[in-house]
Amino acid sequence: MQFFGETHLNFVGTRKTAFVISIVLMLAGLVSLAIKGGPDLSIDFEGGTLVQVRFEEPVPIKQLREVVAGTGYEGAQIQAFGQPNEYLIRVEKIEESGIASSRLLEALERISPDSNWRIVDVKEMPPDYSSGFEGGNLVVIEADTIPPLAELEEKVKAEGVGIVKSTLETSTRLAVNLPYQGGEAKAAERLRDSLIKGFPEDVIEIRRTETVGPKIGEELKNRAWAAIVISIFGILIYITWRFEFKFAIGAIVALIHDVLITVGIFSILNREISLAIVAALLTIVGYSLNDTIVVFDRIRENFSLRRKESYERMINISINESLSRTIITSLTTLGVVLFLLFMGGEVIRDFALALTVGILVGTYSSMYVASPILIEWQARLAARKRAK
Repeated sequence: MQFFGETHLNFVGTRKTAFVISIVLMLAGLVSLAIKGGPDLSIDFEGGTLVQVRFEEPVPIKQLREVVAGTGYEGAQIQAFGQPNEYLIRVEKIEESGIASSRLLEALERISPDSNWRIVDVKEMPPDYSSGFEGGNLVVIEADTIPPLAELEEKVKAEGVGIVKSTLETSTRLAVNLPYQGGEAKAAERLRDSLIKGFPEDVIEIRRTETVGPKIGEELKNRAWAAIVISIFGILIYITWRFEFKFAIGAIVALIHDVLITVGIFSILNREISLAIVAALLTIVGYSLNDTIVVFDRIRENFSLRRKESYERMINISINESLSRTIITSLTTLGVVLFLLFMGGEVIRDFALALTVGILVGTYSSMYVASPILIEWQARLAARKRAK
């Protein structure tokens, strides 16, 4: 099936203009990321609580913010979501070190009220999976006199405070490692109760709650990066085996180009990067790679069929010969994704937006990034041969 007849577009001749456009788009995204201190990560990676609530009638966001702040979550983000009477409430990662130290101090004062307990230092310890450490809260505390360590641990646990490990640093200083307190899990329940009390005359429907603890968030973040890096490394090996190393470099540059532009656009539009967006990025990598390999396969065929043609002209002919297939594939895929973008609802909108950007940029990069990289690589090799 042909979308249109034989074409003779000069893709190779306009590659430098295309390079400038790509660099501008990537720099715009990188500048936005630098200004904002990196991508805006969702609670999937940062940890926290999300509550999607629906009222019978729209309520003023200012009033809703006051009710949520009265619960103790003054920094919560509140925004309309889809319908005018539907809202998203996001509570960012709760710093549990303060909660943990307060609970420990209260328990110690009940156990030994005459010891004059004083908190010296408190910090949250992130997970370290290489050593098997699941993370927690480290509390350093001083006292005039400290009871025997084993006895103290037993009594603290009896007070309902879990202890992972305790170390007597000096005769008056104690370091206690406490597990995570589960503050995120309690946040959704507290928000729901406060909304019911704050709007007693309104019918409130809690449509969705999501809670991610800091341990899970850190683990998901590490695995997401590992998935992207491993996929790119696997692509490098596969294309080198199937074609040549320079083809693999062209494909990897195109994939990095696609991912950077997509993430940059999300940063410019103030969109969050969630697990769904990471899935979309990996989908973009696969889609763009498939399109690039089709062009590369035609280039390889023309190496033997068009030996009299110059390297640049042979690549340009190959891109034109696969152009119809590329356009048909892109348009059919884009049609479905656009339907999801405009008709799929708020929950799937960011995922569809990422795919839309990825399809457009991926189609562009297979013609204007991956293939021209081969020309630049070949030009450098030829220049070195002439220099020798």
